[in-house]
Amino acid sequence: MKRPTIVASACLAAALLIAFALRVQAAHPHGQTREFTVTGDKFSFSPAEIPVRKDDLVKIRFTATDMPHSFTIDDYRISKRAGAGQIIEIEFRADQAGTFTYYCNLTQDDRCRQMKGQLIVR
Repeated sequence: MKRPTIVASACLAAALLIAFALRVQAAHPHGQTREFTVTGDKFSFSPAEIPVRKDDLVKIRFTATDMPHSFTIDDYRISKRAGAGQIIEIEFRADQAGTFTYYCNLTQDDRCRQMKGQLIVR
């Protein structure tokens, strides 16, 4: 019986790594699930940036703490309103790369329209 050569062992190890990588990719074909808590308070969003990767599933718990606010991202066709103290949940696939502004689209106060943040999809 012949002993395996270093080249054969390296080839086997490489094949196992490739098989593992393909299995991991098949288990997560659409990226990771990313969860964020965003608050609208005193005419600003916190956090002001949400960084994700393309194809991540994004879950946002949005709370308007002081008065009604909305969480709106035009390019993703998202516009959800939360009353004061209300928590709403938003879920979407980050399937477009780029930087997208999220904002409050309510008009009850001019300062609402100045509330802005950025969804950054890499």
